[in-house]
Amino acid sequence: MAVEKLLDDPSKLVSIRDTEPYVSRDMGELDHVFSTDIAEQLLFERGLRTPYIRLWKHGKDIGVRHAAKPGDDGSDERRVLSGLADPRYVVAQMRQGATLVYQAMSTYCPEVEAFCSELSEDIGVPVAANAFLTPPNSKGAEAHYDLASIFIRQLAGSKTWRLHEPPVKWPVKRSKPGVTPQTPLRLEVTLHAGDCLYLPRGFYHEGTTGAEGSVHIAFSDGVEDTWTQILHDVLDLAAERSPALRGRLPRKSEALSGGSKEIWKEVREDVFRTLEGLSDELISALVVRRLQAREQQLKKAEPASLGKILAVDSPSGDA
Repeated sequence: MAVEKLLDDPSKLVSIRDTEPYVSRDMGELDHVFSTDIAEQLLFERGLRTPYIRLWKHGKDIGVRHAAKPGDDGSDERRVLSGLADPRYVVAQMRQGATLVYQAMSTYCPEVEAFCSELSEDIGVPVAANAFLTPPNSKGAEAHYDLASIFIRQLAGSKTWRLHEPPVKWPVKRSKPGVTPQTPLRLEVTLHAGDCLYLPRGFYHEGTTGAEGSVHIAFSDGVEDTWTQILHDVLDLAAERSPALRGRLPRKSEALSGGSKEIWKEVREDVFRTLEGLSDELISALVVRRLQAREQQLKKAEPASLGKILAVDSPSGDA
């Protein structure tokens, strides 16, 4: 199980999910998933472009493409025109304290994709992964919170994290950049290679390095469907049965003069009658439909022979 590489007691996920930070120590290596060697391959050999690769420095995205003109021999022209990251520029910025970030890694890194797929099966939701390489005495992003819960798995070096309580329980809007958390400090912890921090959604967090740099990978567990989505489904059903709900909004002059109040009264009463007519069994069916749709998202696409589709397969036995 992939979750066993992230939590020292996987059963705890049920009680801490989305609510409690949790630190697991000495979980072993994860080099088969991501390492500095894989990071070098991605940067120097596989040719990534923004937004898959980014540079953060003191809370700002400083970009990854070198703005200079290509050399006289045209050696860099294809890289500049295609928007690929310039490895020399990336390295130069890292030496000045910039954090290198690999985003949406399961879309181009098979090692990470395999682990994300296994973790998805363990916890029942789609999993995304971003990796962060931070030089010594540096900080990438400013304090912020995420809309998904995250497993922060330390792979090399160390990083100190400060966690503040969420502004509200399970926020639905992203945090504004540069906002200093006004909520109480919940946890300060230093992660070393092999450690993992479970970070519930909504918790403000910022990480800094000391005398040594840091390599960590963050697995976000995706935002599951909430009752808000079910209410959207219910309103879609109500709109099918309620002429008032399908009516046009009043003109601006009517709204300003208070004429919209009577229209809203009719809409509200019609909606209430419609909602009261929806059975508990129907609501349960809507929930099941959402969960089944989520299961379909977790399934991998079946491989297909493009050669057969294109009718270009070589005859059997041909070189």
